[in-house]
Amino acid sequence: MTRRVIVIAPSTTLRTAWELMVTCRIRHLPVVRGGLLLGIVSDRDALVHGRIVGDAIDVPEVQVAEVMSPFPFVCDPTTDVADVVRTMVEEKIDAMPVLDEGERLVGLVTSTDLLLLLAESSLARPLPFAFELAPHEPPHEP
Repeated sequence: MTRRVIVIAPSTTLRTAWELMVTCRIRHLPVVRGGLLLGIVSDRDALVHGRIVGDAIDVPEVQVAEVMSPFPFVCDPTTDVADVVRTMVEEKIDAMPVLDEGERLVGLVTSTDLLLLLAESSLARPLPFAFELAPHEPPHEP
């Protein structure tokens, strides 16, 4: 779990959030007011709403409250790691806020956290997968 979580207010601009993510090398920012989670904004939100200008991304000055994902999937500090992984995979999300009993944000679990946990655990072993390449065949035109 990410223990030092950078959070932003709903009035923060998406441009400021993007600059913070780039500077801090993070991909998700919980949006909070008074310690209560309102939503989450990701680098994908910035990329979807921004535009490429040369080698840079121009991100608009809209407030993150307008583009954040409200009511994200959450867990608590006692949630089983396997349940967190299942939810993240099934819902195709890469971060899950952690809330305490009072529904206050206390942490953030990211896919990177889970990969590092796997690498440090006794589960680290050779890949147990059988791989098969499936070339894409374009449809035949009549």
